[in-house]
Amino acid sequence: MKKFLVLIVLLLTILWLCIGGFPKLAHRTTVMCFPVVQADETVINPLKDVDMNDAKAFLILTLDDWSELPEGMPARRVLVCTDEEVLQQLKDNFSFEISGGDMSTAESELWVYSHDTLELMTNIVIEQNRIGIQNELTGWAEAVNQEQLCRLFTQFKPYRWPRLDLRPN
Repeated sequence: MKKFLVLIVLLLTILWLCIGGFPKLAHRTTVMCFPVVQADETVINPLKDVDMNDAKAFLILTLDDWSELPEGMPARRVLVCTDEEVLQQLKDNFSFEISGGDMSTAESELWVYSHDTLELMTNIVIEQNRIGIQNELTGWAEAVNQEQLCRLFTQFKPYRWPRLDLRPN
């Protein structure tokens, strides 16, 4: 009877972790995938040359960022979007103004794949009143289309599998 209870508790814990959005992530933390930015560019769209057919995007959110997420956005560790229409709108609205500074709290990540090839990996901040990206090439860049991006990110769905492999091909 004791073994049965332990087995049930273990299975329920694993189920909760999967449904609760805490998959085991397999990725290299040193991956940097960002298009080249010209020195005179002040507004960039890192997705402008990405084919959004057969694409998918993953938001990897830190627990600290959950309390600041826009209304309607699921508080989960990993959110995913494979809807081509949403991804095309994301591409069209993914413009950022480079400030030249740094935002030290940008710990969440956005990974975008097209045809199973990693096209973009950047740190991102998604809050009710602020969306921005930060990486080594641009520093902090604030979203030009905050409301549209907020609406699009709320359409991402929780990733419900126990493991996610984000290693680039």
